[in-house]
Amino acid sequence: MNVKKTTQLLLLFIVTTIASAQELYLETGKMSSSFDYKDSSGARLDNLHATTNGFMAMGYRTKVFNEKINAALGVAYTGYGAIGSDDAVEGIMAWHANYLEFSFGLDYKLFHINKAEFYAKGGIANGFLIEGYQNLNNKTINLKKTDDFNKIMVSFKAGMGILYPVSNNMSFYMQYFYGKSLDQTNRGDDESLKIRSHSVGFGVLVKLFRTNTTS
Repeated sequence: MNVKKTTQLLLLFIVTTIASAQELYLETGKMSSSFDYKDSSGARLDNLHATTNGFMAMGYRTKVFNEKINAALGVAYTGYGAIGSDDAVEGIMAWHANYLEFSFGLDYKLFHINKAEFYAKGGIANGFLIEGYQNLNNKTINLKKTDDFNKIMVSFKAGMGILYPVSNNMSFYMQYFYGKSLDQTNRGDDESLKIRSHSVGFGVLVKLFRTNTTS
């Protein structure tokens, strides 16, 4: 029920902001993700390693407050995962999960060199598990049937980027983000699972409405 209500609110937010949006962005890239897991006694599972997956994103961007600040609302299809081993487990432990993420962010123009614009950006994303699996003790487990993954994943992200206009209506950009999710377990003890990520994305930014000027 909570997932349904959240999805409806996000869709309503998207529809109401399209009319005021000034730019459309399309982005793709790679993300390296890892799991920060501690058991109920507080012991950390240190032999988990990051895996790399791709992501695709699109959304709207518009100016707010002043010329230096922009707000962006988007949706992304993102893969997360981790791999590792443990003496108590036969073989390799592996996780892979694909999420549909709805995000909101703000970027702030720091400075520019010639045409290139450098900016800082931060935001929040709500992720809904689309599909995923866990390989453990040579068995495959559907993550949608586990409590830790079949819930909304809330992540906070921050990073920097560079934007370069190639015309009055189109720009290319590259940006880096570091992200960290809230605890996925919520069991009230010392056990916790947080997902960390590093991503590099390349995108195109297109103005939706051309402004004609006359001299």
